[in-house]
Amino acid sequence: MRSSWSRWADWCSAEEDARSLAWTRIAVCTVILLDMLRIFQLGLVQVIFVPFEQGGLVGRSTDAWVTDDLFGPSFGGPVAFAVTVTCMAMGAAGVFVRPALVVGALAYAQLGHCYPAGDRAIDRLLRTVLLVLAIGGPKAYPAWRRLSAEAKDQLRASAWPARLIRWLLVLVYLSAGAAKLVEQPEWLFPSGRPVLYRILADPLTGSLDPVRAQHWGWLLKLLGQGTVGMELTAPLLLTPLAPLWGLGAVTMHLGIAALMDLGMFSWGMLALYPVVYVPAWLRLRDHRRLLATQKRATLTGED
Repeated sequence: MRSSWSRWADWCSAEEDARSLAWTRIAVCTVILLDMLRIFQLGLVQVIFVPFEQGGLVGRSTDAWVTDDLFGPSFGGPVAFAVTVTCMAMGAAGVFVRPALVVGALAYAQLGHCYPAGDRAIDRLLRTVLLVLAIGGPKAYPAWRRLSAEAKDQLRASAWPARLIRWLLVLVYLSAGAAKLVEQPEWLFPSGRPVLYRILADPLTGSLDPVRAQHWGWLLKLLGQGTVGMELTAPLLLTPLAPLWGLGAVTMHLGIAALMDLGMFSWGMLALYPVVYVPAWLRLRDHRRLLATQKRATLTGED
């Protein structure tokens, strides 16, 4: 029991370079901000975040929607939208980071109550990450550019938020892979029309020409099987093989972004990958520095 508690305490108190969480914060806040600005550009703020009785698209469907009680039915949703935009901009810029992330996550959740049909799984995932970063993420450093490379290397942060985010990624991929096998085992069938064909040629979200895509059945079948295999092997994200496994996931999300109209889904998922690739990049950089130092020492010894 004591040994288990010691391991848990060591896990919670471990530290790592602060830059992986800092870049994750910047990426997540930027993706949410751009998604909000796209809603504004399309002129949908007064449509989807205002109750039906005040000219909006949907009626109030949950008691958790409290912004209309605070600001009135006509202004509650737009106020929550403005707060979300402001807080995400502050989070991305590193201004009052912790308050901005907490308030931004709460306002962002209110938008989900304003328009439940538009509250996607990626929205809920990113709100969770915002709270994780608010609790355990590193503080912002306004004078970051004036810090020396050595000083930046000394900045540390708790490691558990990054580990928790990697766990969340594993859960997302495993649940997606399991759902595919349970609900549509045809993903793995060697014959028949590929499930991926129906998805990518769907007129609502896909962009593939359904006639031309019929000639690529074998490729779509392989890509579908590879997708399921990748999702079911997501626990590799918790091992040293995470950067290699992540190449497949990053490629998949870029493909989804290029071939499907799913809003910010792919970009939201990619925004979480600094917890995988920033540490890998730092290890590679340190290894190169070590090799360069050894090379210089060898050349000096020869002279």
